[in-house]
Amino acid sequence: MSCRRKLRKWLIIFTLLALICGLGSKYFGEYSAAQLQCNRIQLPQSALPGAGPLRIAFFADLHNDAELFSKAIDHIEAAKPDLIIFGGDFIMVTERFMRTRWAVNGLKKLRSIAPTYAILGNQDYEKLEQVERAFATAGVPILRNQAIDWPTPGGRILRIIGLGDWNEGDDAPATCMLPPGQEQHPVLLLSHDPESRWQLCRYDWDLMLSGHTHGGQLGNPFTGDFISLRSSMPAGLFDFEGNRRIFVTRGVGAILRMRFFCPPEVNIIEVNSD
Repeated sequence: MSCRRKLRKWLIIFTLLALICGLGSKYFGEYSAAQLQCNRIQLPQSALPGAGPLRIAFFADLHNDAELFSKAIDHIEAAKPDLIIFGGDFIMVTERFMRTRWAVNGLKKLRSIAPTYAILGNQDYEKLEQVERAFATAGVPILRNQAIDWPTPGGRILRIIGLGDWNEGDDAPATCMLPPGQEQHPVLLLSHDPESRWQLCRYDWDLMLSGHTHGGQLGNPFTGDFISLRSSMPAGLFDFEGNRRIFVTRGVGAILRMRFFCPPEVNIIEVNSD
């Protein structure tokens, strides 16, 4: 066999292997991105001192995925939470968000399960009017540099603070947060990007919930670690600045609708009693 024929043979084999690997990766990534998990996180009462017992359903980064939204609602309904929080990025900036009935109906369903609050993510600002209209129609408040005092089922007060998105320059913590030691109630802080934490050190809060990273959409199958270029806190629970804690969810949706060893999740955060 001539060298030219051998080269052609190996080029064909290489091309076929590359095609098989590419298609295999695509289907595996799409399959993994559809395997929504419901994960429970147990926190001591010191995470939100004086607020427990409390069960919070938390999810973020839906990215316009109506099918996963329906699955997330089913998980949340089964968990019977006291409070539901959406952590931003309801839409995907590269996709149309026109027919919003699925969004409005889903948000109404969440509101019927438990009190529901939301913040904006960076992608939501690109279609801000449509996003705000869907949430307003469903009766779900978007906290945008706002603080509310929410009465817990145990008769306590939990201060919920929602910030505008840090990446969009819309965050204004000074308008809704107090310096350390001045809050009278435990503070649940909602900020879409965990990297915003560095500018929040000079304010009083206990537990911060974030998304944005998607867990990197890539995990190490051998160690279970998540790989992200967006944040040093890609996913999970982290200690920060003394007794503060930050929880970062892997999110529900995904860019390009693909994930690798980093399944999407809804989180049920359970704060123990005093």
